[in-house]
Amino acid sequence: MASDKKTIGISKANAGALNTLVAAGRFGSELDAARFAMAYAIKLGLPAGTSDGTETKWNVGSVDPDGSLRSLLEALFPACLEPYRLAEHLINEGVRHLVKKLNEGEDLYETIFGQA
Repeated sequence: MASDKKTIGISKANAGALNTLVAAGRFGSELDAARFAMAYAIKLGLPAGTSDGTETKWNVGSVDPDGSLRSLLEALFPACLEPYRLAEHLINEGVRHLVKKLNEGEDLYETIFGQA
């Protein structure tokens, strides 16, 4: 895994979207929103991939201090050789999907749990 990412980035297009998610009041920090966005992308069944054009946002040690995120992604995506690159992709895709829902007037709690 020597080629895996050491930092996790967010695309320029998603940087504002990440701020929008935090401003909506459901997340305490951008990192909380990013982790949730990744989980949401997994819940949606979005395919593995990579994100191009990201700008460094967090060190891997901040995102995954105990390595459990890496273990989770390796279990869910056994063919993946670069779990942090995958995490970056899922974060960006999840942010994009969540902000789309928010911009359509949906409450994030309803989007996730199906009720207010």
